[in-house]
Amino acid sequence: MSSNRSLLDGFKRDLGGSLLIAVLMLGFWLLVSDSLHWQHLLTGVIIAFFTTVLWNQITAEEKGKTNITLYRIFLFARYFVYLVWEIIKANYVVACIVLNPKMPISPSVITMKIDLKKDLVRVLFANSITLTPGTVTVELEGDRLTVHGITKEHVEGLRDWYLLDMARELEESGD
Repeated sequence: MSSNRSLLDGFKRDLGGSLLIAVLMLGFWLLVSDSLHWQHLLTGVIIAFFTTVLWNQITAEEKGKTNITLYRIFLFARYFVYLVWEIIKANYVVACIVLNPKMPISPSVITMKIDLKKDLVRVLFANSITLTPGTVTVELEGDRLTVHGITKEHVEGLRDWYLLDMARELEESGD
């Protein structure tokens, strides 16, 4: 990291991406602070701004400009809606398994290769697996994903999970 670079160079290089990240962090801050008092708002703005500036400094060499388009926002919103639906369905399935007197569990671990190239999309998919009850991403290293599931069906179904196709589509929309 060059000492000649100012802290605001990241904002200048990718103003749209930086503002999007700052606004998302401010939104999260307001959600968890549960207050619209001016002191909470000011604290949230300061934290979101400085966190974004520091993040831009850390990732300055490895990231390009953020390509934010309405289509990508639509794809992400669609992915999020389907993920929430999968979480609701998985909660029901896991509850049925746990409440069943026979406890029909068959814990399994699989390692699968995923063809997602971008780190952000791979992490999004891995976290989607972990957020869905009954499955946990144990490790994500390169293109290998290790997942533990409460039943063998839970982990085997990941190979054909439609959210993986949606993650691919999200990744391809950025090219």
